[in-house]
Amino acid sequence: MSTSSNNLMVAFGAALVAIVLTVASSVAFLDSTSVARVVVDAPQAIHLAAGN
Repeated sequence: MSTSSNNLMVAFGAALVAIVLTVASSVAFLDSTSVARVVVDAPQAIHLAAGN
């Protein structure tokens, strides 16, 4: 295997890892914001339930 082909495979692997990590962090961020939204909405929901 030539050096240029080897470098290309390493670059491709690094790009793939970067894409996977970006997607994973985006999913984690969306999960954390949805959890925060539930925490913020919970007192209002409790108040509405108590009112009924």
